[in-house]
Amino acid sequence: MSELEIPEKYKPGFEQLVNIDSETVNELINALRQAPPALLLEDLTSTIAAQVQALSVEEVEDLIEALMSLYNLRDYFDAPINKIVKKISQAVQDDEELPNLTEEEKHEFEKRLTTFLEFNGVLSVTSKAINVMRDHERLFTRSRVLTDMRPVFEPDINKGPAGIAIIHMLKIEYADLNGTHEFFVALDSIDLGQLREQLDRAERKAKSIELMLERTSIPYLNYKDIE
Repeated sequence: MSELEIPEKYKPGFEQLVNIDSETVNELINALRQAPPALLLEDLTSTIAAQVQALSVEEVEDLIEALMSLYNLRDYFDAPINKIVKKISQAVQDDEELPNLTEEEKHEFEKRLTTFLEFNGVLSVTSKAINVMRDHERLFTRSRVLTDMRPVFEPDINKGPAGIAIIHMLKIEYADLNGTHEFFVALDSIDLGQLREQLDRAERKAKSIELMLERTSIPYLNYKDIE
């Protein structure tokens, strides 16, 4: 495994992991043991933050993001935990923006990293679930429907509009490796009905699968709590 650098995105979380006290670490671990698997980082963060009083929601989110990055790293390199821990510890030591650790602090930090990496549980499941959901060429980010009225004129336009056509423009935004993009699709009322029917059918299929999973006691990771 080559030398590692801590990405800017995860530095606040690693700094938290260095600075929090042992009592807060234990609270964090206990909260993670009780937390159900989640598909959204925000859901897991709010669940954990409610049980870790010493940290703000933002601090908990930074910590969880940093910890999940460790699981991604472990799975990517398929390396022993102790090797991952040593590489991360050295990367923190080499980063001028992160705390300069004494030998005692370094030992404690490596001990914490090992504890969280051996823990698995909800962090491992959530990390893998997010990766599975995002492992596509393009990811939907948002949509919007713009409704427009288009007048239709007779040959003699001085008589005014002979009628009005209603056009719906469906705007789809998506992300890929090159950034975010968008495209537009024109729909009429029949198209809207067909699209609604397909979405309703997809939702019914999802509910059918959910019922099947409930009988097998396998958690269903979805967005059903989002409004």
